Amino acid sequence: MKRLFAIILILVLTLSGCAVKKEEEGTKWAEGVYLRIGDTQVDYREGLVYLDATRRDYEQYYGSDIWSYVVNAEGGTLGDVVKQQVLDEMIYVKIVCAQAEKLNVSLTVDELSIVDAQTEEYMTKIKGADILSQGVNKDIVRKVYQDNALARKVFEYATLNIDTNISNEEAGQHHLYSFAVRNHKIGSAGERVEYTELEQADLKERVRGMHEEASKTDDFLKYAAGVTENSAMLDIYVGKGSLDKSIEDKVLVLQDGEISEVLETKDYYYVFYCESSFDIDKTLEKKEEIIATRQEEAFETFYAKWRTETDIELNVDVWNTMNYTSTNVEK
Repeated sequence: MKRLFAIILILVLTLSGCAVKKEEEGTKWAEGVYLRIGDTQVDYREGLVYLDATRRDYEQYYGSDIWSYVVNAEGGTLGDVVKQQVLDEMIYVKIVCAQAEKLNVSLTVDELSIVDAQTEEYMTKIKGADILSQGVNKDIVRKVYQDNALARKVFEYATLNIDTNISNEEAGQHHLYSFAVRNHKIGSAGERVEYTELEQADLKERVRGMHEEASKTDDFLKYAAGVTENSAMLDIYVGKGSLDKSIEDKVLVLQDGEISEVLETKDYYYVFYCESSFDIDKTLEKKEEIIATRQEEAFETFYAKWRTETDIELNVDVWNTMNYTSTNVEK
């Protein structure tokens, strides 16, 4: 099952982290409420759905013993860190949903039908799980999915007027092959060891010879794969800002079929071959990436304002009882 709350997690982690008030002395909580966000009181069962989805998402890759791993100098465990992220995510969704009525945003009949289908799928997956014995039911699950769908739609509406005009010059992607030769040695302990002046001269001569061989080959990629010392750069798509500044200008002017001179960065000597100076598909992908970044940056401003205007209070006693220990969940 895909992560339940698939809505822009990067934004959540970027925009959250602000302090949440613990309950003030004398605060009265309705039964089962663990979080108050503005005028909205959040049922602990909603939190259990988020935590359960997160638990299964992690455990399918890392196993069930990961939560006690210490991950910072303060002794915090992975369970502590991820649980805080989940809390931030729930706060994010509730704050964004609270703006829906003000923005005249609501879910359509078709969108609600998708929510119903997602709810049914999730209920099937938790059949027989401990989470059901803790009060989670179809209405609670549906509320979580509906909130996420509405928050996503608010995001889309709020960023509707973002400039989507991206030039080919800004987003253009080049398809390049390259081989690299390290310009230093690696010591027995993995440390960097500089060549002597004589060794460096010999190395440069060797790289020049490789450049000549590469210029004559009919299959640059095959040649490069056999000699490179940096396979991550063997077959790449790059645009402005993608390469080391010391070589970028000389690489991005290459035309189809051209080979660069020997270029040096901090760690390597490189030789590049231009397979295509303009890859249409990758350029379109880059444009979409740039638009998404613009949307996130714009929404960050909106969300920061909404969060500042919203009182958030946590019922610590209830929150502390909520964890990742639900078992017997169908994977």
